[in-house]
Amino acid sequence: MPDPSKVLVVEDDRQTRLATETVLQAAGLRVIPADTVESGWALFCQQQPDLAILDVALPDGNGLDLCQRIRKHETLAGTPVIVLTGQGGLGSKRLGFDAGADQYLVKPVLPEEILLWVRALLRRLAIDSGEADVLRAGDCEIDPKAHVVRWQGAPCLRLTVKEFDLLFFLVKKRPRVFSRAEILKQVWDTITVDQVVDAHLFNLRRKLPPAFADRIQNIPGKGFRYID
Repeated sequence: MPDPSKVLVVEDDRQTRLATETVLQAAGLRVIPADTVESGWALFCQQQPDLAILDVALPDGNGLDLCQRIRKHETLAGTPVIVLTGQGGLGSKRLGFDAGADQYLVKPVLPEEILLWVRALLRRLAIDSGEADVLRAGDCEIDPKAHVVRWQGAPCLRLTVKEFDLLFFLVKKRPRVFSRAEILKQVWDTITVDQVVDAHLFNLRRKLPPAFADRIQNIPGKGFRYID
């Protein structure tokens, strides 16, 4: 039997942390609890979790700073990250995605909903790891097992799990145009229409070389596609 997936939960509110821990453990996951930025970072490096859940407002700093540290880690930068916060505005969400979050959940949020997103992100990660072949499209090369994207042979900046999933999906399905709702259903396993797709595409394009980013097209009134 494979070892259970490890989930780092960095939350300073004890009641919220315990409720989340209870639901995740009941689902067969191993929870690594922390209540500060520094303890969360230390446990992340030591335990190498499969996924991290980060509260934004922590006693010794901002959870988004911890997310950015994770994205700069030499070998664990692709770890899925869920950010929890009380700020639900578009500007706050953009800050979260800019920091490298794969999903941004606004409190109050039920532990059961957190579990749904944990399962979705871990499932997507398992699918990426199980892909046998490198996807090639002209000068673009995507290696799911190594979680590496190359353009003209040179590796691009490290992408978050969802940025990687989004690029892989559009390249694999090229040149078909997909609406936001279709992308959310295929990549996020949800049909909730909000600014998630736009925010991730914005960040994805910023990380790609200009000639590469230009291959991702916005078709007004229809959606998005990747062209060779």
